[in-house]
Amino acid sequence: MPFIDRAAYVAGVPADAQAVAYARRVSASAPGVLRIEPDQVDAAINVFRDAVDKLEERVRDARNAIRANPMADDQVSQPAAAAFNRVSFDGSESAIAAWTGAVTELQSIIRQLQASKETIFQAEDVVSQSFSSAAGAMG
Repeated sequence: MPFIDRAAYVAGVPADAQAVAYARRVSASAPGVLRIEPDQVDAAINVFRDAVDKLEERVRDARNAIRANPMADDQVSQPAAAAFNRVSFDGSESAIAAWTGAVTELQSIIRQLQASKETIFQAEDVVSQSFSSAAGAMG
């Protein structure tokens, strides 16, 4: 039976928003666990793909636009700009590394959802074949 968020349904909220609302409610009750009903997998994949697209765009923009240039040719401006750029761009603790890590995590979630979807289709196919075989044996 598909999940329908009654409040969202009444308000005319699309199915993908219902999937997100459901995922939030479930994940709030079980931290670190995301539960998505099988009929909501496609909507969830789309939500995560949209998030990846937006975040990748921001990472590209940040790589191109955030670099600090020294305000002057003095003893403070030069090292301050270098320190800002180092914290923003260099190493595993940098802001860009955190954003890139978030993209990687979202892509991993998408792959897991796609694998789950494939597993669901395979299971449904096996069940369908079992019923077809049983019906053929009876007839």
